[in-house]
Amino acid sequence: MERLAREREQKLTDKTRDQRRRRRAAKDVYGAIGFDLMYADGTCQVEEGLFSESIAFDDISYQSATDETKKAVFTAWCDLFDYFGADSAVQLTVANTPIPAAEIGNRTFFDEGDGVTAAYAREYNRILNDKMREGVSNLTRERYLTFATGAASVDEAVPKLARMRTDAEQTLARMRSASRRLDGRERLAAMNRILRPGEPFLFDWESVGAMSNLTAKDFVCPPSLDFKPDGMAGCYRSGGTWCQVLSMHRFGSELEDKCLADIIDLPIPLVATIHLQPLDKAASVAFVKRRIAWMDKEIIDEQMAAVKKGYDFQILPSELKYSKEEAEDLLDHLQNKNQRLYSYTGLVYTYADTYDELQRRVMRIASTARQNSIELDSLDYRQREGMNSTIPAGENHVEVSRMMTTAQVAIQLPFATQELMQEGGGYYGQNKQSSNLVLCNRKLLASPMGFVAGKPGSGKSFSVKREIVNTVLAYPDDEIIVLDPAGEYSPVVEGCGGECIRFAPDSDTHLNPFDLSDVAHQSTAAQMAFKIDAFLALSSATMAEGSQGLPEADKSIIGRCVELAYDRCADEGRLPLLGDFHRLLAAQPEAEAQRIALRYERYVRGALSFFNHESNVTFEKRITNVDFKDLSENMRAFGIIAVLESVRNRMYRNYERGVTTWLYIDEVQSLFGHPAIISYFSKFWAEGRKFNLICTGISQNSVYMLEHEEARNMVLNSDFILLHKQSPLDRKAWTELLDLSAQEADYIAESVRAGEGLLVAGGARVPIKDDFPKGALYDLFNTKPEEIAALKRARRFTFGGGAREEPLD
Repeated sequence: MERLAREREQKLTDKTRDQRRRRRAAKDVYGAIGFDLMYADGTCQVEEGLFSESIAFDDISYQSATDETKKAVFTAWCDLFDYFGADSAVQLTVANTPIPAAEIGNRTFFDEGDGVTAAYAREYNRILNDKMREGVSNLTRERYLTFATGAASVDEAVPKLARMRTDAEQTLARMRSASRRLDGRERLAAMNRILRPGEPFLFDWESVGAMSNLTAKDFVCPPSLDFKPDGMAGCYRSGGTWCQVLSMHRFGSELEDKCLADIIDLPIPLVATIHLQPLDKAASVAFVKRRIAWMDKEIIDEQMAAVKKGYDFQILPSELKYSKEEAEDLLDHLQNKNQRLYSYTGLVYTYADTYDELQRRVMRIASTARQNSIELDSLDYRQREGMNSTIPAGENHVEVSRMMTTAQVAIQLPFATQELMQEGGGYYGQNKQSSNLVLCNRKLLASPMGFVAGKPGSGKSFSVKREIVNTVLAYPDDEIIVLDPAGEYSPVVEGCGGECIRFAPDSDTHLNPFDLSDVAHQSTAAQMAFKIDAFLALSSATMAEGSQGLPEADKSIIGRCVELAYDRCADEGRLPLLGDFHRLLAAQPEAEAQRIALRYERYVRGALSFFNHESNVTFEKRITNVDFKDLSENMRAFGIIAVLESVRNRMYRNYERGVTTWLYIDEVQSLFGHPAIISYFSKFWAEGRKFNLICTGISQNSVYMLEHEEARNMVLNSDFILLHKQSPLDRKAWTELLDLSAQEADYIAESVRAGEGLLVAGGARVPIKDDFPKGALYDLFNTKPEEIAALKRARRFTFGGGAREEPLD
């Protein structure tokens, strides 16, 4: 069997060698490109008998992470490469692709179709396009991991590649780097950006076939390839673009974990590629032992020559002595430190419109590499092989390699400055390091629930209002509900055509906590279980002592009366009211029931009885603000819980319609004052994730909130956290909970400006800044009392002068 396997491997190797030879000699563009076929599922036939797949993976905040996090990422990165066997090949690709010049300053971020918000969308598009021009690089950065294996056919290759993909994705997940398989079109698009830089990718599978006489490969072939432009052998031209591939030729004795990241971070278009061919462990040890034996022979020869000439035979050439020590150290790593050996090839590719600009970029790359102990060399007369080795196909055509251990390979981490520019995302500011736009699509996060925290005046409310408008403009079908204890969100809600609901003693707004109109389709048991929890929380909100837990007797009485209220009112053909619940409590024989009824009395009689009526709150508008400003602090908690029950009902209905519900809760720390309320809210938070609820808690008192274990768990289970300026105590609490590094903690220190902070979105941790220009949107978002007062005075003055604009209330 071993002999047959060796014969089969040799046969495949001979085929690959012949195919490479034909590619080198190809006289046409099609024959020169380094792959044969691309399948719709993303499987690529690179050569006959060699197949590959690619996965894209996200950046992580490695460079600013703590030392412990860096060690964990490095260990996982080592495991990723060590997984691949000697019968496979691995390619790491990081591509910096410039945003098309025609798109910079002319991009449509939000559709202007809605008449109510068209002016806001128009202004928002103008602002973001202006800020887009401020970006240092205006590049998009993609990371690909491509793995290839030998197989007689594509059917044999697919399961082997699937196993590799699964293990690679699991390892990347350990680093909190989300990954996904690239399909055929996405792989072709990645190749097109390298083979045809700056050219649009126009492809669909319907254009491929016998009728058109075209293959997928035709769509990525450049119009021409000149590998000796003007007689030069160190670069080439693809169409009208000058291109050059450089090889990583020599390395210093010690590499730092930013050696590759510094190259990737350059604000120029480039592609950094690493090819790895794992060696079998036994073959690696045998190879190193042969090298040591060869050096021993060299040493003996040197010593014999020294004795004959009368020199001290212990004096050896420094290079030979160093090489022997290095080889022995390598053998120790292979035998005793669980290291593997790889055949390594490192390449960097860049391009420009002119030869002079190309040379400037090459010199900049070479200078940065040299600062990190990496010497680059031009691939003279081998630019064709370099080009084919750069595309993410999984085959190394450049026969310029060296041996490296797992640690030496893994130290070349591909994680540079963290950028966040998700498709369809809303605007959250600019990257504090690169000034590029920070666009986050919370719907793409594994858990889109989140928190926004900051001191007063830090820009917290401004950020929330900005996200509300992001959502209104980006998702026209979604519904937004704001729970507003301070009454500050009315302008943005009304400005977007929404409805403001006010709960106050003089208001005619009513909300029945017993309402089940939106969840009538659910089973009675499911409805009752959550409703009892809600009334336990409501009862807790009526208690004077916030930290006191409800006694078990109280819980039993409340549960009993909730069920009785539904049963008795069902006989009358109606839903119960809070007054029905109060009367049932008062009729119970236990003394505890009388105390509970007494606490509810003010909510069913008098000025505060607006929760003792049939609901006239419908949430029919797609954006609703619920104002609790005129309620006392204790009453606010009761009101928020009552509204949360209505939101939960609405969430179920929206889920059935395929609509996402966005909920914003200001002063969310008020829901962490009592164990029963915390339990209810924690359950509400966890359940909401399953029913398309995107909930955001807003707080300026993080320490109080994070004192509670349930609150900490909710934060840790949420993938969106926006932190602005924090007090020293709050910053310490967030640093401990999120394991922030010293650099990350500085982004939320008291010294930062309003609007600056740290955005945590999944595995990304991005420092942000935001100097939002004044205008209609700024006035909508603004919460500075002095500026709002000045705006009101100006409008009243205008109104008094005969203008049509009415004054602000």
